[in-house]
Parts: sequence; structure tokens; C-alpha cells
Amino acid sequence: MTQVRTEESILGEIESVQKKMMQVMMHLTAVGNPQVTSINLELTQLVRNVDQLKKDIRSRFHIERERMEALAGVGSVINSSLGRERVLNEVMDTLIALMKAEHGFLMLKDAASGDFHVETARHTEHRRVSEDDSAFSRSIVRRVLEKGEAILTTNAQEDPRFEQQASVAALNLLSILCAPLKVKDDLIGAIYVDNRAKSGIFHNEELGLISTFANQAAVAIDNARLFDDLQASNAELQAAYKATLEGWVRALDLRDKETEGHTKRVTALTGELARKMGLDETSLVHIERGALLHDIGKMAIPDSILLKPAPLTPEERIIIERHPVYAFEMLSPIKFLNPALDIPYCHHEKWDGSGYPRRLSGNAIPLAARIFAVVDVWDALVSDRPYRKGIKAAEVREKIRADAGKHFDPYVTEAFLDLDQKVVEEVAKAG
Repeated sequence: MTQVRTEESILGEIESVQKKMMQVMMHLTAVGNPQVTSINLELTQLVRNVDQLKKDIRSRFHIERERMEALAGVGSVINSSLGRERVLNEVMDTLIALMKAEHGFLMLKDAASGDFHVETARHTEHRRVSEDDSAFSRSIVRRVLEKGEAILTTNAQEDPRFEQQASVAALNLLSILCAPLKVKDDLIGAIYVDNRAKSGIFHNEELGLISTFANQAAVAIDNARLFDDLQASNAELQAAYKATLEGWVRALDLRDKETEGHTKRVTALTGELARKMGLDETSLVHIERGALLHDIGKMAIPDSILLKPAPLTPEERIIIERHPVYAFEMLSPIKFLNPALDIPYCHHEKWDGSGYPRRLSGNAIPLAARIFAVVDVWDALVSDRPYRKGIKAAEVREKIRADAGKHFDPYVTEAFLDLDQKVVEEVAKAG
């Protein structure tokens, strides 16, 4: 806003001078003295000159606004979380637009080899340039990389600095600009733009602007690299987490052969149900982890109880019903698993409050646990066990429908029963 007020102020003063000059001319004309004719002619020329000055000032302010917007745009890219490729394209497109160039490219240093490679080449229409169209003066780029200083020429064909360079003549290069990209004096690359149709579109007084732009661009690119590295590291960490969780589950399956495959099936089907109910992707990640670990607390149950072939005594039943608490105690110290605790801790709670371990009821039971509970019972009943055959799917559906409002959340029950049965069967077979 300050720049706008300054522009208006300057133009206002010029217009005021113009008006006074016009008033003087009208006054002199009214006098009717032939001697003032030559004076009026000079005043008329001055008025025209002042009018041209106004146009020049408006144009200059317009250019300055474009530059400030370009620098601000790069500044916003620096503070963004954009990936590396998008940042490179944003930087390249901004410089092409700012300098009114035809096309350009951005070259970065390879950390391993130390060589510089073209990472992106762009056209004025914000599209990638083909390899055939991205030819450039490598000698100019090499000079910039060696000296670490920007080079600008308004007409390379007549510039004595480049008269021995065959590429300049062969490619008919006219306006060329190349600037180094540095982060804390560390040269990370170079940015280059040119115009082969026009000369004089770049100006030597713009070198300071370009250096500022290049410095900001280098920071943006370095930030994007760090962001991508962080994303890659995070992906590796997530994969390691998942492998660890699956290893725990596999250990439990090996211990309790009766339920082997159960965890894989209920995890997949819980994800399908949660997705149908509109849960977002972040929630689905935590639900998958919780489903994988739903019975992890049984690791703390003695074999004599967990693997007992006969009915459990009341005392043994109390111990087995402690497994959600054991799961909570095992997993709660692990920060990244905190959002996934709802299923291991609460999947045996019931809608009417008759479940365990905390006798929660209704909406006090976390939604993830309410979703999982239906799937868990479904899989337990349709699956074969050493002591019984699995119940037919149609019968299990009726049992689940009958338990809505008692064992299960009615809304979740309805959503489960609305699931495509082909999807349910495919999940069961996959397990």
C-alpha cells in the first residue's frame, strides 16, 4: 500500500504542474500578444514531455510491482511445504515471467558426484521444454559456476565477452541471463533464461534484482530438498513401524494357531467399513494399526489360560478379560501408537455397557472400537475353529442385526450390513 500511495502522490504532483502550465497557456492566449506564440509552443512541448514522464513513471512503478510480487512469490515458496519438483517449476516460471524471457532451465549440483545437471527446463507458457529446445551456451553457464557471479547480456551476438563462443552464434542467442544459486556461500546450481527473438529485454541495472531472486530461489530449492528428504525418511520410518507391528501380530498368530489369519482379515474388513462410513485417510491409518494390534494384550496371558482346550473358570475369565488393559499398558508409552489405542483398549466394550474392561456404553465407546467390534464378531463366527465349524454368513448377519443396540452401535451395524457382500467374501478368502 505504501508504494501505491507514493505512486499516486508523484503522479498527482506532476498532474498539478501540468494544470498550472495549461492555465498559463490559456492566460497567454487570452492576452492576444503575437510574441507569446513561440512561448506557447514551448509550453505545449513541455506539457507533452510531462505527459510522457507520467507514462514512464507508471510503467516503472508497474515493473517494480511485478518485481516485488515475484520476490514475494519466491518468499512464499520458501515458507511452503511444496515438493522439490514443484518448487523448481515455480522458481523457473517466475523468473521467465519476470524477465519476459522465452525459456530457461535450472541446473543443480549432484551431492554424490559434484556434477551439475539440468533438473527442469521451462517455456514461457509454463510447460516443459523438450531436450531439442533446451540447448544453451554451456560456456556462459560454466563461467557463472566457476566465478559464482551472475552474467547478463542484452545482445550476446555483439557482446565482446562471447564473440569466441560458437554456441552463442549457432543458437542465435540474443538476451541471456544466468545467475548462480547459493545457500550460505555454497554453490548449489545455476538458473538460466534467454530470448532468441529480441535483444535489449534484460537490463544491467537488474543484476541486483536477479541476485536477490536467485538467493531466495536457492533457499526455496534447498528447503524443498530437505522437505523431500524428510518425506522419504518418514516413509521409511512408517514402513519400519508397519513391519514391526506385523511382526508382533505374526508372533501372536504363531502362539495361538486357532486364530491364525484372523488379524489380517479383520484389519482389511475394518478398513473397508471405516472407509464406507466416511473416515478420512489419517483416521484409517490409525484404525489399521489398532486393528492389527487388537489382541496384542494376549501376549501377557499365560499359555495355560490362552491355549486351554477346556472352558475357562471364572478366575481365568477375569484374567483373559484383562488383555485390553495389558494392551493399553504395552502400547501407551509408544507415542506414535497413541491414536491407535482405541481398538486394542475398547473393542470388547458393548453398546449397552455390559462389555469390558471399563463398562463403557453408547458413544462413550470410541468410534474406531465400535466399528471394529462388529467386524471382530463377524469374523469369529464365520471362521472355522478346531472345536466347531464356522456359521453360515446369512445366520451371522441376522445375529449381528439382532445385537444392534445391545452389543453393537446401531448405526455401525447398519453400515456393516450395507457393505457389498462380494467385498466381505473377498476379504474372508484373502485371509
